[in-house]
Amino acid sequence: VHPIELVAAYTAFANNGAVVQPRFITRIDDLMGRTMYNRVPSTPQQVLDPRVAFIVRDMMRDVAERGSGTAARKAVPDNIPIAGKTGTTNDNVDVWFVGMTPELVAGVWLGFDKPKPIASGAVGGLLAAPIWGQMMGRYYAGHSTMSWGPPPDGLVFAELNRDVADLATPDAPADKRYIEYFIPGTEPQQLRDNPWKFPQWGPLFLPQRSGAPRQ
Repeated sequence: VHPIELVAAYTAFANNGAVVQPRFITRIDDLMGRTMYNRVPSTPQQVLDPRVAFIVRDMMRDVAERGSGTAARKAVPDNIPIAGKTGTTNDNVDVWFVGMTPELVAGVWLGFDKPKPIASGAVGGLLAAPIWGQMMGRYYAGHSTMSWGPPPDGLVFAELNRDVADLATPDAPADKRYIEYFIPGTEPQQLRDNPWKFPQWGPLFLPQRSGAPRQ
């Protein structure tokens, strides 16, 4: 897999299941400033259930906030939502971080031309994620972005306790509570047995501007 292929695949998670093909050259002008070649952005192609894309992206937001990708989160302004995933191959030969904001998808890969271990303990979260974060941090020092907005139709959610990975009880500490999303039929059995125990999507989220991620 080439890095550009993996980055292109991740556009589906950023864009509610619609993949965007990369452009290596967007425009060529001659010496007089006349445009001789112009390649318009590709039309997003729906390749994944929007609900699945949303759930995976939500998981990857948690990776950045409290998991192996926290080095990326620390380098990007707090008001910019990010999501991503680290990667490390066997024997520390390759390390990755592929991440996204609501408008950008980018990836960082480190390794040798002839595969060999980078170093003992080399992992994506320690090497690739900080580079990705610095790159995005520089961009968003002078730019803003929109939010990802509401989840797609057809999802249900429940409040879970992070410590026990189960439904939150009334006595669960506030800082351990979080919202988990489910495709109907995959939610915890307690909710499946009594659907009145969980809320349906309603006016909880505000609409956002639409737009395909750039690469």
